[in-house]
Amino acid sequence: MEQMSRNIGYQLKKIRGQRSLSLDDVAKATNVSKAQLAQIEKGESNPTVSTIWKIASGMRISFSSLLQPPCGQFQKFDEKTSTVVSEEDGKYRVYSIIPYDPERGWEFYKIEMDPGVIHRSEAHSEGVEETLTVISGQVFVEAGGMNEHLSQGETLVFSGSQEHHYENPTNETTILHLILQYR
Repeated sequence: MEQMSRNIGYQLKKIRGQRSLSLDDVAKATNVSKAQLAQIEKGESNPTVSTIWKIASGMRISFSSLLQPPCGQFQKFDEKTSTVVSEEDGKYRVYSIIPYDPERGWEFYKIEMDPGVIHRSEAHSEGVEETLTVISGQVFVEAGGMNEHLSQGETLVFSGSQEHHYENPTNETTILHLILQYR
C-alpha cells in the first residue's frame, strides 16, 4: 500500500503541475478536500477506490494513470507486479494490468470480488465505456436503470458515465476483466 500511495501522490502532483493547477483548483474539480489531496500528494494517505475515481473523473484522466510508478520508455505489467487497490474491507480488489495510454484510449483491469460483495461506482467522465467480462463466477450489474446477470464467459458493454454497481451473488470469488474505453 505504501508504494501505491507514493505512486498516486507522484502522479497527482505531476499532473497538477503540468496543468498549473492549485490544490484548491483540484479540490473544486474533484470534490475531494484540499487537505486530503495534500496528504495524497505527500504519500501520507491511502485513498479509497471511490476517492481515486473522484480524482480521475474530476481531472479527466484515467484511474490507472494515478496508480502507475514513474516509468521510462516501456514497462512490463502483469498481475504479480500490478498495482492493487482494494475496497469493501479488502473484499473488492482492482488490479491495474494495462495502464491507460492516450494512443490506445483504453485501460485494462482485473477485478476480484469476494462472495456477497456489492461495489458501487460513481459515474465516470462523459464518454467512458465499460466492457466487463466474467472470467469465473457470476456478477449482477446495475447501471442506468438496467439490470443484468452475467455468468462465466459473458461480456456486457455499457456507459460508465452513470452510477453503477457490481454484485457477486455467489458463495465463491468472482473474477472479472474490465476495459475502460475513453472516447
